[in-house]
Amino acid sequence: MAKKKTSANVDLYANKFFASVTESAANTLTFDELQTNISMRDKVAWVLHRLEWFFPIGEINKLIDNADKISLALTSSDGIDSLDLSEPTVIDLLELQSVDKGTPANWTLMTQPIIRDFSQLPGGGIIIYPKPLFLGIKGLSLASAVSAECRGYFTVKDIDKETAFDLIDVYRLTK
Repeated sequence: MAKKKTSANVDLYANKFFASVTESAANTLTFDELQTNISMRDKVAWVLHRLEWFFPIGEINKLIDNADKISLALTSSDGIDSLDLSEPTVIDLLELQSVDKGTPANWTLMTQPIIRDFSQLPGGGIIIYPKPLFLGIKGLSLASAVSAECRGYFTVKDIDKETAFDLIDVYRLTK
């Protein structure tokens, strides 16, 4: 982690994490916990500045019909039954869906990563409690399981006990 702090007790330089997730079976909601090296007793938050989602080309090629979809999310819980923005535990959600563009000879160049930039939000990003964090993935109407990867950039911010509990509440509430 970046050691140098500013006067506001926030890292001066960005840290990064990497995580991947693979469905346990086709079209099955699956989670994998992100190892953050943070204890529940640590009174720190992450200010999430950017996420970079990566899909291996073989996974993208599984999207062959208009009904096919891949949903991928960063969440604060693996106890949810869908990846949906109405779910408070979903921090970010990315969905890829096949779109019929006419004849099979058509093709599209896909550039990766797919970038989610939160740095222009107030405070420079999304403030989250970093323990626990999960990547969740679910295919829809796919013939086989899918996988994806995520790299994220964040700074660490010292917080008091009350703020820590507030952040935990915000991302643990259920519908």
